[in-house]
Amino acid sequence: MRFDPKSEKEVAEAGLLPLGNYDFEVVAAEEKRSEKGNDMIELRARVYDNDGQGRTIFDYLVHTDGGAYKVRHFAYAVGMGVEYEKGELRADRLVGATGKARVFIKKDKTKQYPDKNSISDYLPPTGNGAASHATAGDPRPAAPPFDDDIPF
Repeated sequence: MRFDPKSEKEVAEAGLLPLGNYDFEVVAAEEKRSEKGNDMIELRARVYDNDGQGRTIFDYLVHTDGGAYKVRHFAYAVGMGVEYEKGELRADRLVGATGKARVFIKKDKTKQYPDKNSISDYLPPTGNGAASHATAGDPRPAAPPFDDDIPF
């Protein structure tokens, strides 16, 4: 076998997405309880790099003081602002939802596990007049993008 040797850092970072904004699709979602007993949705998101290659990232939506922003931003990113404003997101309705997420590399401070990608936030839809309702305080969902490529 022939190969180009890599440093320990190169091996650890292989396959990780650099810090940036990426398209995602929810491939699985399950309602659970957090370790502290809070309602939570565990997401498995398929995040796509610029070449269309996907990687799976687990994320957790928990509506606590520290995580409320992420729940709100997720709901608006996937077009579920109305459901958010009603105070209920159901895991079974999230599978197949798409949007954009801010991804970073999470370093393991204990050095027991390899570094991994994580989602720090979800981004509002852009284009066609869609505004950032997630941060503007406007409870109305962003307008869906206009698509006149109807296949029938």
